[in-house]
Amino acid sequence: MDYSEYFFAIGFMFFMCWSPGPNTMLCAAHGNQHGWKKSLPLEFGMCVGFFVMASLVGFGIELIEQYETIIDAVRYLGSVYMLYLAWHIAMARVEENTSEQSLVGDNDSDREIVESTSAGLIEFNGEKALGPVNGFLLQFINPKGLVYFTLLMGVYGPRIGSTLSIKILLVFSTTLVGLGSVLFWSGAGVFLSRIFSQPESARKVNIVLGLILAFVALDIAFHENITALL
Repeated sequence: MDYSEYFFAIGFMFFMCWSPGPNTMLCAAHGNQHGWKKSLPLEFGMCVGFFVMASLVGFGIELIEQYETIIDAVRYLGSVYMLYLAWHIAMARVEENTSEQSLVGDNDSDREIVESTSAGLIEFNGEKALGPVNGFLLQFINPKGLVYFTLLMGVYGPRIGSTLSIKILLVFSTTLVGLGSVLFWSGAGVFLSRIFSQPESARKVNIVLGLILAFVALDIAFHENITALL
């Protein structure tokens, strides 16, 4: 095992997992609207998804590299789903909260939030926040995640070593780094909700977070076009 390359891989994990993306922005918006504790099921599902996706890519990297259409399909499907989430985050109804927590969309208020269905899709009609099924399924249509795992396993993996234990080490390492990132961003969302506790300011935070998530979605789908315009 090449330890120096492993530390480079850890740095790559932190950059990719902690930078703004579908998971981090969704966790920030969810923590902002529902609080840190109610975001834990969503984050648990994400981490299980991290583990499964990293394992699938790690053991099927050769197949994935042969079919570029797989990445393209995931990229566009994921972008559409993220735009759907971004719209509802930006348009979420906000009511004034006088409790000590001052969270955007208090737990006891009659607010519009998202509920997980048995199919893993979401609908905005209930009293529940996003759950583990949503977090888990998001990883399978998260193009940033697919590209990230492909680079991790296809580029950094061979540099560190070619044994089965190396792939297992990378899978557990990226899962832990991913767990830290979603917990942090969820907490950041709660922090924002405490600062911007008034309905008008809270609505603006929701719009900003929704716009950031929408930009991430568009960048993933049309990165080459956006880069050419800048």
